[in-house]
This record gives sequence, C-alpha cells and structure tokens, in this order.
Amino acid sequence: MSMVKLNSKQIAFIAMMGALGNILAFITIAPTVVKQVALDFSLIPVLIAGIFGGALIGGLTGIIAGLGPSLLFGFIYGQLGFLGFTLSIGKGIVGVMIGLLTNYFKPFQRTTWVFIPLVLVAFIPECFWIILTFSIFVPLFIPSQAALSGFLIPILVKAWFEIGVMSFFISALAGHEGFKSFVFSYMSKTNR
Repeated sequence: MSMVKLNSKQIAFIAMMGALGNILAFITIAPTVVKQVALDFSLIPVLIAGIFGGALIGGLTGIIAGLGPSLLFGFIYGQLGFLGFTLSIGKGIVGVMIGLLTNYFKPFQRTTWVFIPLVLVAFIPECFWIILTFSIFVPLFIPSQAALSGFLIPILVKAWFEIGVMSFFISALAGHEGFKSFVFSYMSKTNR
C-alpha cells in the first residue's frame, strides 16, 4: 500500500481553505446563534477543497475548517463540550464525499449545474452523522445535556437550507474560469 503524499502547494491550500472555513464560521455563527442553532457557511472552503483537490484534501480541509465551529458549539455558545468536535468530523466527511463524487462524475466535463445535486448528495452522510450525534452521542456521553436532542430538527432544517444556498454558490464558482485557474494552480492532480 502506497502512502499519498501531498506537495507543499497542496498543504498550503489545505491550510488556507481550513483557515477560511474557520473565519467564515466566526463571521456567520456569532451574529446568528440561538441556543445550538446558527447559520454556518464554513463548508464553502471544504466543498472547494474537495471539488478541486479530491477526497483527501477535502477531508483534511473539513477537519481543520470544523475546529472553529467545534469550539463555538462545544464550549463558547453551546453545551456540547468535547462532542462539539463531531462538527470537524462531519465537515471532513463532506469534504471526502464531494471529492469522491467529483472524481466519479467528472462535473467539469459537463455543465456546472451538476454541482448543485453533487453538493446536496455529499451532505447526506453528514446529515446522518448529525442525527447520530444528537440522538445517540449526546444522551450517552453528556446525559445532563440530553435536552439538546430537541434541537435536532431545527439544526437539520437549518443545515439543509445552508447546503442548498452553498450548492448554488459552488456551482457559480466552479463555472468561473479565473477562479478555476487559481485553485487548479495549487493542485498537481486535479478532478478536471
């Protein structure tokens, strides 16, 4: 089994996208938080990383981009504690999924509208991860916060709204030649 090696440009890209994800989290979550529910557009750089860099780059970016939301929902605004880090795992899952879907369906050889359903489908595993977190992990590991499970439906409704908005945004970005050229300049092997 050979180990995948990332070059310095790819590592820099992961770091940039991860940092951007955290910045977007702090910008969008802080002003909109109501209990455990808040807008969070930190997945945008994760989707970009997965689409342009593949599953590994998308997954690593997701884990890094999820650190800010993990802290916000785990300790600052929320009561999830260390379970807040399940957000990093969920974002990593989305990064891997969009990378795999992009590699399989080759949307750059089609119309960029294809990205809308790809982004929506890539979110389904994270949706199940959110359900698992709030219905199993929260009551099991922090029983004093079991009432947080009551936020599951509002969180999922909000999440599907966000992913819908992001799918159109990603479709527009993926069709922009200047943006594609810039991002592909960081990748040695691409999902073109």
